[in-house]
Amino acid sequence: MSKFKRVSLSGSEELFRPTRPRVVEATEDTITEVVERPAKDRHSRHLHLAADEVQLLLDAIQAAKYPERAKPKLPLEKFERYDQLRDKLQAAPPE
Repeated sequence: MSKFKRVSLSGSEELFRPTRPRVVEATEDTITEVVERPAKDRHSRHLHLAADEVQLLLDAIQAAKYPERAKPKLPLEKFERYDQLRDKLQAAPPE
């Protein structure tokens, strides 16, 4: 017979216990309303982009990430849309 002894793992029952939702009771000290906090990052800003502008950004990211897959020549209209989007992103004032 082998002299190997089986050791029980302490805490292993924690891994297999059923999960249950933790219920927190509301008291008078409980804060239930939303707390507004100023943004910590002063360089962040919010932009509202249309669906076609988001798609244009995704196309540009894809082309930058995989330049070997990019189409050799883009139409002039697409370059103009890139310029318009770049101007919009650069001109957006910080909120």
